[in-house]
Amino acid sequence: MEDQELPCVLIDCIGGKHGVYEDHAEFLKERFCLITMKEYLENKQFIGDKIRAIYMWYHKPVINEELLQNLPNLKIVASSGAGIDHLDLNLLSSYGVKVSNTPFIVSTDTADLGMALMLASSRRLVEGN
Repeated sequence: MEDQELPCVLIDCIGGKHGVYEDHAEFLKERFCLITMKEYLENKQFIGDKIRAIYMWYHKPVINEELLQNLPNLKIVASSGAGIDHLDLNLLSSYGVKVSNTPFIVSTDTADLGMALMLASSRRLVEGN
């Protein structure tokens, strides 16, 4: 994609307490032009048309009607969590925006922990600690 412009993806921020992890952002930058909310808010008029996707991390950035109106070429919202309660699916659908998430991302770990807790309880392991 060297001779083509990378598709632009809106994210909340990189690093910090709730930002996209820096190594994760580096991986994304190989395939996308990442635009932070701060950059977007500083230049909505120019940047809004370029954004094709929103990558949500810790339920951010918050998506509302004002944001959707300013992103006419938005095609997809990719949420990095299992749930979608934080998204207004009807609103996104009314703008023709698709939604993706990772519904089974912790299923195996949750099952493992559940089994471990049941075994610990039945064998009274915690009492021996």
